[in-house]
Amino acid sequence: MRLVFADTLTHEDAKRNIAHTFQVPPAITRLRIELTHEPHHATGAEYPNQISLSLFDPDGFRGARHNNRDQTVLLSGGSATPGYLPGEIVEGTWTVVLDTHRIVPQDQLAYRITVNMDSDPIEEPTPRFEPGPIVPRGPGWYRGDLHGHTLHSDGSWDVPQFVRHARDNGLDFVTLTDHNTVSGLAELDSLRGDDLLTIGGMELTTYYGHALALGTREWHEWRAGDGQAMAEIARSILEKGLLFVVVHPRSPGDPACTGCRWEFDEIMPGPAPAVEVWNGAWHQYNEDGLQLYYRWLNEGHRLVATAGSDIHRPPAPGAPSPAANVVYAEELSESGVLDAIRQGRLYLSSGPDLRLTAADDSGTVAMMGDSVARSESIYVHAEWRNTESGDSLRLIVDGTPYEERDVGEAHDDSWTLAGDSTRWFLVEVRDADGALRAITNPIFVE
Repeated sequence: MRLVFADTLTHEDAKRNIAHTFQVPPAITRLRIELTHEPHHATGAEYPNQISLSLFDPDGFRGARHNNRDQTVLLSGGSATPGYLPGEIVEGTWTVVLDTHRIVPQDQLAYRITVNMDSDPIEEPTPRFEPGPIVPRGPGWYRGDLHGHTLHSDGSWDVPQFVRHARDNGLDFVTLTDHNTVSGLAELDSLRGDDLLTIGGMELTTYYGHALALGTREWHEWRAGDGQAMAEIARSILEKGLLFVVVHPRSPGDPACTGCRWEFDEIMPGPAPAVEVWNGAWHQYNEDGLQLYYRWLNEGHRLVATAGSDIHRPPAPGAPSPAANVVYAEELSESGVLDAIRQGRLYLSSGPDLRLTAADDSGTVAMMGDSVARSESIYVHAEWRNTESGDSLRLIVDGTPYEERDVGEAHDDSWTLAGDSTRWFLVEVRDADGALRAITNPIFVE
């Protein structure tokens, strides 16, 4: 059985979700869905058209493969194209959605979706990935990545290669956050072990900004057209006990990176509890995102800063190192790591070790993410290791550099701040060119 959906689109059809429904009769064993569109790269356009398919069966989400040139879907009880979920081809109404992330204005775009249904018997077992064994470790500092991709979306490596890279780099935990799909997470969890914790996730890749749902192994609705709708999505994710993180908020947006810049007015920062201020290697858009984070803190929002490699493939030799999240958790478990991040008990680093503590006049000691009571004086102490020649340490108070010093041979420093006027503070390590090498989360004054 064969069905065809075809139409012509223009630039005015960009950022739409165009649904096509079809009926699957009983006894279908295999689906093949093919998307073709012309032109892929419009005449004279700097960037190609970018459209993807999302698939839903009568029970819900069956997969998506964002920003991948191959938009052919093969689906059966025992196998599926990366990005999609294997399983029974159930009878009823299915929906294939054309997600028009970018349609350039130069030409019309003609698309064609072909659905082939096959009822031939198939003898193939459904792949079953059993979670790998892991013994939680107790309280301590743990280093990991919260943002990465595989060929289940627009990455170029498979899940085992992604996990091997994390192990080769000595990470304690790694999170897979493919775009708008969770199809790689079962295999991810099968590869965990006592040396590496795996954490579930998904990157909500909308037309007006990207965000992570951390701790999930279920698909989450991402299709939002305005700020209020996105705020509702964020609240829904948070109500499920997951962590919602706005990522690369000041990344270049359309057309170079369609939807990458955060543009939801209702989440500036709205209900978001965390923001990724360091995406990949340090760039100017990270600096802009960090300054936005400082502004939000000064507006009274108590936000956690995170980092993410946003890795899609093996890094080139000599490529600059992205930052890791170095988290103080009560145990190395998914809940332990995410709880620590919620509390702000982490620093971000591409190399240096960095710690920040503070005490108020009563002697109460706070670490990153904590608060000290407003008192006449706040006593701040920073410690660092593994810095390099030319690095400098900055104490940032309410978004403004308070003091800067060369790291030199010393490994700690202390300051006394006026407790009646300070709202928050943190420390940065920057290299000789001003690029960030490490940053703590803030300590707040209440």
